[in-house]
Amino acid sequence: MKYSVGVFAFVGLLAVLGLSACRSAEQPVAKVNDTPLPREEYYRRLEIVPTPITIGQGQVTTVPAGYTTMMQMIREQVLLQMAREKGVMPTDKEVDERVEREMKNNPQIKQAITEQKVMTLDDFRQQVRVRLAEFNLITRGVTVTDDEVKRYYEQNKQAFYLPSKARVRFVVVQDPKIRQQIDDDLKRGFSFQSIVQKYSQNPAAGIQAGETDIAIEGPINARTPEQLAQQQQLRKILQNAKVGQVTDWIPLGNAAARVEVITRTPGRQQTFEEVKDSIREGLMLQKGSQKNRDINAELARAVLNAKVEILNPRWKERYQKDMEELRKALEEYEKRQKQVSR
Repeated sequence: MKYSVGVFAFVGLLAVLGLSACRSAEQPVAKVNDTPLPREEYYRRLEIVPTPITIGQGQVTTVPAGYTTMMQMIREQVLLQMAREKGVMPTDKEVDERVEREMKNNPQIKQAITEQKVMTLDDFRQQVRVRLAEFNLITRGVTVTDDEVKRYYEQNKQAFYLPSKARVRFVVVQDPKIRQQIDDDLKRGFSFQSIVQKYSQNPAAGIQAGETDIAIEGPINARTPEQLAQQQQLRKILQNAKVGQVTDWIPLGNAAARVEVITRTPGRQQTFEEVKDSIREGLMLQKGSQKNRDINAELARAVLNAKVEILNPRWKERYQKDMEELRKALEEYEKRQKQVSR
């Protein structure tokens, strides 16, 4: 069974489970009118929350979040051990450099750690360590020259153009009565920011509110002609709107949106220095996927051979069944590889 699990989806759960042993079981997670919500019940519910995963050929099913997290942690531990055995374990310096680079390039990561508190710096460092170890395993024995990197940049410059974008506050509403309430609030002098905060913190049915970045040039990704027309209209309005301006209601299917432009960023071509590291890594992965194409089979074999003791009785039997499915899938893969090599 192949598990497709988003790393950030489980960061909060990992942090909670990791800290559970050192917190008092009697400490509630919250209180409602002075009635405590028990921490132990909170953990039990976390373990069994259904989590969507992808199995087989794009089929989606649900698995308890606690079990999915345990499986992810087992895979990560086996992967790190494999990297150590093959001599490609990332060093602390490499991890720290990547952490610094990613926090610099993606302010949302730093915000998640320092402001939102959804993960700790140690949580993120561990994520980076696992990703680097996997990268090193895939690209073991692969080299990419400076000329290859430079040539790729020159031949694909359009891929490294950052389109002009607008940072906007928005509220999307279906109910005409609520739209009228918002119009009345604006007439009474309420700022659009306060209105967005009001509806994002107390969402009603059919209402979305918040902030986002919207590209106002370049190709538009739309699934239907209707979506394309809506996005073209929105883009045209934002191109002409001034910073600080709140738009009129913009039709969006069965809803409508009002938008305020917060900032506008002009489009620009990223320099070679900005993107050379990501280009090199992409080319290395491309070569590594051919040179080390059996790395996933090696990892599966290592998981099967690992001495894993499941202490949760509810999950022990499930784990054994999953390992049997993994064993069969690995045998089928090896059989196909032998047929191809003949």
